[in-house]
Amino acid sequence: MSDPNQTQRPFRISSVIASLTAGGIGPVCLYAAKGMRKLTDWQVTLVSLHDPVGEFIDEDCGLRMVSLGLDKDCARLFLKWLSANPQDLVITSDVSHIEPAYPFISATTRHVMQIHDSGRRYRDVAVRHAAWIDGVTCVGQHIEAPLRTGLDAMGFQGPLRTVHNGANFPPLTPREPYPGPLRLLFMGRVEALKGVFDFVPLLHKLKRWRVPVTLNIVGGENEVLRRRLQRKGLDSCVKWTGRVPHEKCYEIAAESDVLLMTSRKEPFGMVTIEAMSMGCVPIAYDIPSGSTEIIEHGKSGLLAPLGDISAWAEHIRSLHQNRQRLAELSSGAIQRARGTFSAEAMARNLIAFLDTVMTFSGSRLAQRQSGLPPETPAIHQRAPRGYQRLPEGMREWIRNQVGSNPKLSYWLLNR
Repeated sequence: MSDPNQTQRPFRISSVIASLTAGGIGPVCLYAAKGMRKLTDWQVTLVSLHDPVGEFIDEDCGLRMVSLGLDKDCARLFLKWLSANPQDLVITSDVSHIEPAYPFISATTRHVMQIHDSGRRYRDVAVRHAAWIDGVTCVGQHIEAPLRTGLDAMGFQGPLRTVHNGANFPPLTPREPYPGPLRLLFMGRVEALKGVFDFVPLLHKLKRWRVPVTLNIVGGENEVLRRRLQRKGLDSCVKWTGRVPHEKCYEIAAESDVLLMTSRKEPFGMVTIEAMSMGCVPIAYDIPSGSTEIIEHGKSGLLAPLGDISAWAEHIRSLHQNRQRLAELSSGAIQRARGTFSAEAMARNLIAFLDTVMTFSGSRLAQRQSGLPPETPAIHQRAPRGYQRLPEGMREWIRNQVGSNPKLSYWLLNR
């Protein structure tokens, strides 16, 4: 790491997230922070903005974890923490409530933004703050390409790179041959925009083709989906497991054959690599997404054209009839996940990128302002806008209608 003071003190770096418990960003950033701490002599801090106030050191790796408990005036209070805890580099990940602080971060602190979503509004965060930042990383190449166009238009010259996510996988358990019905698995939010209504025509077609399968739905309930399955006489082959602890997901994946990744929008796909690491073969739509950057078609999983249920059914029928092919893909999935998408691989790639940022910023400093941003109100005082103002029942109906159409929902989610 190119730092003039490195011989005098450890390099100081903080990864800033909204919360450890909200969504998948917190856990992924925790994996990365632990990895950086283990692989370097850096002083690494994971900063949670909104979790209850607290601070401790992870005894396993020495990672410092700080929760600030912020609810109002977040930007100013974050800058106050940063002033009391000077950093050589700060990484921010989807932390909208401190965006007003970006122009006022000390000129001696490099600022890298991580983009975790493919939607335009997430990319625009980096674009509109291009003058204040020193580097940008994103979780997928399908995000990097349009992001580069936007940043180029703003005259941004700093490094931009894709750093795929990774995970710490549990020990691999042997997979015993299973001659029964093919065991299908879905893990995630059981909602229309995740493509769960595709299960109805898929199971219906497999039933007509006399392909025996079971489907385990892990992650929640969906009464609309349940009723649709019942009306088609498909509910007998479906098991609703609901929400389970994260470690249990690995056990379930180890006892499943095929992961259904029907999502129309998958910036990366932690569920995909977690299931693959246990030998569960993924099938996903062949669209620009994290799924197509993870899955090597015909080697570690299978892809199908967007909305083509017949292609999905044909893939499943082929795997049911050819269990040797299923075993080969299962082995390929394990190798792909554990070899390419481990937490250590992610941390190493991120370290290399940050080194590039420090080297580049030595000759080009991002612009910064002096002073403080305006005061901001408490988070809970922000009024809903547009779609969020509609009654929940109407919003659910819209989500179900849009989510039932793969091409429409893909266009809306990724525009």
